Amino acid sequence: MREQVYKTEKFANRDFIKGVTIGIIIGGVAISMLNLGTRTKVNKLTKDIKKITKNTAVKLQNNSSEVKNNYINGTKRVFSAVEALNNTIEKAIINQRTSK
Repeated sequence: MREQVYKTEKFANRDFIKGVTIGIIIGGVAISMLNLGTRTKVNKLTKDIKKITKNTAVKLQNNSSEVKNNYINGTKRVFSAVEALNNTIEKAIINQRTSK
């Protein structure tokens, strides 16, 4: 019975911490929106995102195979860069171990 109470308190504590964290985030956003500069930046960013999304949707509608190929090529480049970074890190680790 005591273990059950402990687990219940543990989950309640976790929910409380989540609630406090979410409240802090929402409160911070609300307070930051009182600043005119922040509101202007958010407004500009929203408009830019809307433009980019609209342009991407038009490109996708007009030439979907090209957009697909661009995304695939971009993904391949990212994976190859990560692989090269991984190899460099492995070499650095091996060099460090052998230099001792």
